[in-house]
Amino acid sequence: MKYFLLKTDPQFDTAPIINGWFQKIDRRNIRVGKSHNIEKRQLFFIESNPITVFPDVLSFPAFMVTEQLRDVIRLYEPKMLFKEIVLLDQKYAKACTYHLPILDYIDCLTDGSILTKDRSTIISAEIDPNKMNEHSIAYIASVSNLYTIARLDIVESFLRRGVQGISLTDIKQI
Repeated sequence: MKYFLLKTDPQFDTAPIINGWFQKIDRRNIRVGKSHNIEKRQLFFIESNPITVFPDVLSFPAFMVTEQLRDVIRLYEPKMLFKEIVLLDQKYAKACTYHLPILDYIDCLTDGSILTKDRSTIISAEIDPNKMNEHSIAYIASVSNLYTIARLDIVESFLRRGVQGISLTDIKQI
């Protein structure tokens, strides 16, 4: 089965910029067993912009999806926990609700992967698909930045629903 790295399409340069995220959510808590430290629902203000576009996928500061994609993830991962994140632009009266999935971290990178010296950024990814077990979507462990990996079948389900603002990078496998 093929796997892809998921992130916000860089062409969506008018995606919302969230203010105050790091003061409210510690990224170390976005994991199974620690997510109880994150409130079930939170409101974040975004930088005001008359042309803000809310894509279906946000990858920064964490992987978040719209309700439609949350429902797709639940088809593949029925026990997945989600936290609700409401983004609000007060000046232009725009808002969108995102869902923060509490994904497992999988140490699936092989020695064929190329990372920066500080292990924060993946330059080129190669994975061992056997380590993904039955996970259709997860975070990649062993890098400090959050990277979301997804199996081909869930990615196809996203695309069939006309998802906007997603960037897919094919991952090499051993």
